[in-house]
Amino acid sequence: MPGWTLKSLIAGAALCVAASLAAHPEDMLVGGAQVGPGEIAIAGLLDGRRDKVDFEAVTVSINGQPVELRADGHFGGTFPISPYYRVDIAGPGIFAMVQTFGNGEVRDEACDCLVFPAIELVARRKGRIELFFGGDSMAGRRFFEAPRGEQAVLDRVTLDRDLDRLFTAIKPYLETSDLASINLESVVAAEQPGPPAPKKYLFFSPPELPMALARAGIDHVSLGNNHTADYRDAGMRTTLDALDAAGVKRAGAGMDVAEAERAARFTVSGQKLGIFGFVGWRGTWTPNQTATETKSGAAWGKRSDVERVTTRERRAGYIPIMHFHGNMEYADRPSEMSIPRYRAAIEKGAPLVIGHHPHVTHGLEIYRGGLIAHSLGNFLFDQEHPHTHVTYTLKVWLENGKFLRAEVIPIQMLDYRPVPAVGTMREAVLRRVSWLSSEMGTVLARSGGHMAVWREQPGVRSPACRTPEAFTLTSLAPACPSATSQYGRNLIPRGDFENTRVGEAADRFWMTLNAGLDFRESADGGGYMALLPESGSKAAYLYSRSYIRDVEATDFTLQARITLPRSATVELIVKERPQEDDEASPSVRGETIANKHFAAGAQDLSFDFSRPPEVPGKARAFRLILRVDFDDRAQAGDRVVEIDDLALVEWPLGEAQGDPAQAWRWTHSRPHAAPHLAGK
Repeated sequence: MPGWTLKSLIAGAALCVAASLAAHPEDMLVGGAQVGPGEIAIAGLLDGRRDKVDFEAVTVSINGQPVELRADGHFGGTFPISPYYRVDIAGPGIFAMVQTFGNGEVRDEACDCLVFPAIELVARRKGRIELFFGGDSMAGRRFFEAPRGEQAVLDRVTLDRDLDRLFTAIKPYLETSDLASINLESVVAAEQPGPPAPKKYLFFSPPELPMALARAGIDHVSLGNNHTADYRDAGMRTTLDALDAAGVKRAGAGMDVAEAERAARFTVSGQKLGIFGFVGWRGTWTPNQTATETKSGAAWGKRSDVERVTTRERRAGYIPIMHFHGNMEYADRPSEMSIPRYRAAIEKGAPLVIGHHPHVTHGLEIYRGGLIAHSLGNFLFDQEHPHTHVTYTLKVWLENGKFLRAEVIPIQMLDYRPVPAVGTMREAVLRRVSWLSSEMGTVLARSGGHMAVWREQPGVRSPACRTPEAFTLTSLAPACPSATSQYGRNLIPRGDFENTRVGEAADRFWMTLNAGLDFRESADGGGYMALLPESGSKAAYLYSRSYIRDVEATDFTLQARITLPRSATVELIVKERPQEDDEASPSVRGETIANKHFAAGAQDLSFDFSRPPEVPGKARAFRLILRVDFDDRAQAGDRVVEIDDLALVEWPLGEAQGDPAQAWRWTHSRPHAAPHLAGK
């Protein structure tokens, strides 16, 4: 494309930004730079309408390169093609913003350029502060114990450096906030500090972790959860001491109930905050996990305790903010037990409640002018279940002690650490939070690649519905009602391979047998997976490390774009999650579902299949396995198999299809009478 001006590339792309802010394509134009080989034209827009932001002192950079910003908020230029484009926005009159975009999700084919959706700015005004929140966090267990043949994330010899690297990708998002807080769901100790509690799962993270939290910009941790008492009094003592030594404030647990219920108090830009934490249940073991007058533990958050502590902080002149560790693990929605407790804090004057424990995200609720984030999901965790990797962090703005605005920052757990989510991983985050928030009457609006909600939402409406299609940020919308189409949900959103490498972090979801594995970058900045068979004499296997548990159907389609160097047979194998009394068997041994012969070259792979229900309407958790067997086993040479756009789509039946509340979930569609023939 040498010789084309930025003007000719951007013309026609304005509709990809906010139509109301760019009435004419020429409004997108910034400069007249040429686009050379290995470069891409990028255009974007800042939205300062709500706060009447003056862009004169605002600066914008993309991947560290300053860009020209016009007085009307448009910016753009040409940049080297990259897997990610980080946009940094700063200025004395605004709260700094950071957003990250991939390639396919913002590509406009009409101009072969990238167009970032409008990013809303928040003005700095007296009485306003910005807070950052992350969910469940720990750095033990699998962080040190790598599976066979893999490198551990943390090494005792280089521990400080390794811990800092866990926060490299997320640090730009939190360090500009006035205060950052997470849920630390772990004892802190160099080794087991004492006798463990009589429970199945026990966590302890290294004593160097609190210092790494402080270096990353995290000011506060909630300890009101079900793991800070994993090693009883001894573990509680080492945890409190390590946090105090690092200067990280804490609340929610202590050596007795008075300390556990004590709020961490801050003064931020003249605003006095009292942050406290609770756990929602005592535990059935002895001694249990909650504090008493004579025993250490977490603060037990009965409704009366929530009301009492919230009122105490308000009367002491502090803005009460509650962390609450409750609800059911892996459940989509808050429980009937937790909801009244969360709302009680708002009723007693808290502008904000932050929930965690399910390890998956819940929606946002505006209740009596306050914000309840029912579950933030994971922030720093070693869980291998793929649906726990789709998560978000939250920025919240308070104004004179009242909730003003919140912004959902989509992230994924990559190599157990938080990184910005792009592509279909971002889509999974935004669809889920939009779906579950809309059920509670909360309408989220897109801001760039994030979602935002204000206390008052005049004129904010859900976007117009549309038929599910290949994801771009402009296509994020609920599905339209249809009598002729069946809608489905992608259970493996990481299959576009746009979020497989961020710095040193690499995807650990995929495993191989008789083959190597690599994640590679295409010429347009996108990603794909390369399966590298060790020889032609053995079949190569690609399979998911964990069983896919977030299953709500019995009919499925596995689809991908596959490029073969030689003709081969591709076989789909499914291994159901074993029952407790089942004998162990090899990871790639399962039931052959279908196989199909493919010629050399690039082609679409699609297998439709059904699984028997474990409970009505839902199959048992299963592992996907692909077996690639080349026809000519003796021939030497390149045998790289390229795989892209891999999706496992489930097709729920019944009420889910016509439920408007679930319209946000659907990523795929097909004719309603589609045949279910494996290998079609």
